[in-house]
Amino acid sequence: MKNFTVEEINLMCCFNTSSRKRLIDDMKGVTLNDMDGEIAELMYKTVQKLEAMTDAEFEELYIMPDGMVDD
Repeated sequence: MKNFTVEEINLMCCFNTSSRKRLIDDMKGVTLNDMDGEIAELMYKTVQKLEAMTDAEFEELYIMPDGMVDD
């Protein structure tokens, strides 16, 4: 399974995470030219990781914004 950074998890939370395919489609639907270079790179790398994993691996992910996780 791919290891996602806190930033990547937080980014994924901005989209529909009901399925890996839906998340990838939603993220790819955003025009990278319309965003900051760092965010565009983060989006690109996150999509690459999502595409490299299986649906079963995706289902095992716990996707919640970092600020909402209790320590």
